[in-house]
Amino acid sequence: MIVIGARGRLDIERALQEIKKRGLKGQILDASVVCGKEHLEVAYEHAKRAFEEGRNKSKSIEMEFLLYASTKRQIKEAIEFIGAKNEGDYAFVFFEGEEGEAKEFVRELGLEIDESVIEPNIEKLKKFVDERELETVDKTFYFDLIFEKVAMVELMK
Repeated sequence: MIVIGARGRLDIERALQEIKKRGLKGQILDASVVCGKEHLEVAYEHAKRAFEEGRNKSKSIEMEFLLYASTKRQIKEAIEFIGAKNEGDYAFVFFEGEEGEAKEFVRELGLEIDESVIEPNIEKLKKFVDERELETVDKTFYFDLIFEKVAMVELMK
């Protein structure tokens, strides 16, 4: 799995069509709600396992991944929460391929690669958990809460 952070302005529909046209499997997310590469790697592993075990709710791995990454049960809610907007910071996730080619693709879209946009921070985490949940764990484990939220999607489906 390849994760690339980027910023700029983008026609999301055109970019998603271009991903499909090139035969790639991937997704473009709003990086302001991405809590690091591990967040997305864990979400992808859960989505992949759901397909392997026949527990998938979606017809495509891309949409199943979106559910897990967003920690939402409904596709519409997932898209609204973590789906990329036309301007801002992006997390490009490719489920296969070469990193160099993926970065070149992102540059061809006119975006600036900036890995810092996908780094976790407390503001992003608070979009997934509330203060009460944060109070239950030591600060060194704060970002483990996102993995718990991703795993909970299986129980909510």
